[in-house]
Amino acid sequence: MLNKILAVAAVSAAVVGCSSAPKLQLDNGSTLYTADKVYTQTNLHPDEVRRRLYSINYQQAGLIPRCTEVTIKDASAKKMIFEADGTTYHYFFHKASGSFDDNIKKYFGPACKKSDLRGLNSIDKKGLKEGKVLKGMTKDGVILAIGHPPAHVTPSLKADVWKYWSNRFNTFNVVFDKKGRVKRVQD
Repeated sequence: MLNKILAVAAVSAAVVGCSSAPKLQLDNGSTLYTADKVYTQTNLHPDEVRRRLYSINYQQAGLIPRCTEVTIKDASAKKMIFEADGTTYHYFFHKASGSFDDNIKKYFGPACKKSDLRGLNSIDKKGLKEGKVLKGMTKDGVILAIGHPPAHVTPSLKADVWKYWSNRFNTFNVVFDKKGRVKRVQD
């Protein structure tokens, strides 16, 4: 435990010393560095070969399930390094994602709220478990299953079409009906 406290203190000091580093500050004033445990808030889809994720939320083949406990190792103005299930990942920031701190709060937090699952239907729960979008899912279910759509191409979650990237070159749209349920996924 003492080693963990010293490691957190060292990382916190390094981040404080770098004025351009993200604060990773939560709404209650604490930071993710000082939280005993940090959890993924949505499923994450890393590039497993390169052990990378991107703030633009590329939908790579890997899957880090929602509520996975992670350890934040380091953060700078351009990336955050974290460990999940013994694997180290690099989370790269892109300015089109908005504020790095706000982006990080969408995907990492000090607790995993089971209450987020209460309003989900059975299709949402299946999509969340599989880490993919299924016809009939709600908007909340889609966010938990594959994360938030990049804000620079989907500025409002009230929109009927959300755009995601599979990688740097390929995109797909999640199209919702008037009731806010997935009608189709369009390449």
